Amino acid sequence: MPYLLIAFMSSFLLCLILLRIKHKSHLDKFEGIQKFHNWQVPRTGGIAIFLSLIFVCIAFFIAKKDFSNKFLFIILSCIPVFLGGIAEDITKKVGAKMRLACAFLSGMVACFLLEANLLRIDIPYFDDALRSIFIFSVIFTSFALAGVSNAVNIIDGFNGLASGVCILVFLSYAYVSFLVGDIFLLYLNLCIFASLMGFFLWNYPFGNIFLGDGGAYTTGFLAGLSGVLIVNSHPQVSAWFPFLLLMYPIWETVFSIWRRKFARSFSPFKPDSIHLHTLIYRRIVKPKFRKIKRRLRNSLTSPYLWIMQILCTIPALLFWRHKLLLILSCIIFMILYAWLYFKIVKFKTPKILKLK
Repeated sequence: MPYLLIAFMSSFLLCLILLRIKHKSHLDKFEGIQKFHNWQVPRTGGIAIFLSLIFVCIAFFIAKKDFSNKFLFIILSCIPVFLGGIAEDITKKVGAKMRLACAFLSGMVACFLLEANLLRIDIPYFDDALRSIFIFSVIFTSFALAGVSNAVNIIDGFNGLASGVCILVFLSYAYVSFLVGDIFLLYLNLCIFASLMGFFLWNYPFGNIFLGDGGAYTTGFLAGLSGVLIVNSHPQVSAWFPFLLLMYPIWETVFSIWRRKFARSFSPFKPDSIHLHTLIYRRIVKPKFRKIKRRLRNSLTSPYLWIMQILCTIPALLFWRHKLLLILSCIIFMILYAWLYFKIVKFKTPKILKLK
């Protein structure tokens, strides 16, 4: 498809331009509790991804595609969350609450432009409320989309981690969209995938450019929005399909809130350095690959978490119609995640992860 080539090449070349600019306002800081790099790197990869999707939208209008307006509405919906993230990337002064508010606003825009307010989550009585109370549906959907945006940002800690996870997510959406015959969602998800790949080749494994908050929040928002659209448009797709597909970043967020608020008694908005991915880096990757340069060692963490995502992706693709099997898969993943987390915390990392 020429549109995939446009998305990929424009993202790839825009990343190259941003690498050449390297203005001090675009560079990520070394210091910080969640920083694991020691080289200068722009954190504006989100600009390349967002602009590449705009170029694809222009191409759709030139080709007079039937869904051009829908694609434009997708981009318009992303503007608040994108601007909130980019403002933080450049000024370093936009707090988490403000970025969440921007994501919430993007959700509301999507609800009105695309009629993307959730009408079901496959739970009796709750679905009745979603269908009968419009404002409740809009608020719930906007809250959910903001939550997914934040969840992807939380896992954005190492080269290729968040973008690799989202690549798997959008490819999965594209596959199911193909199965149900939804051409718009097929194009949408494949174009986002291609745009992410243009960025990914610069980000992994050497970390030449980062997603930043603009890229992470926007990509997370799109991942949530695609899930809402496919569930609303196709009754045969269980609402638990996108939930399981995004279970890794969602559960990372929920678990982190519990850990910060109840286990450690401080604000869930305050960052810390004991996410699963940071523990894997410190307890597994760093000791095992101590002699490897830090820039490359950083990237060796991501494959461990890609496997975590695959553990969600495979059952999601196998059981996308079957609510009970999807729910069971969610529960199994949550238990597995908690077991693995506490094993690593207690210095009892499973031998299979130590690569010995």
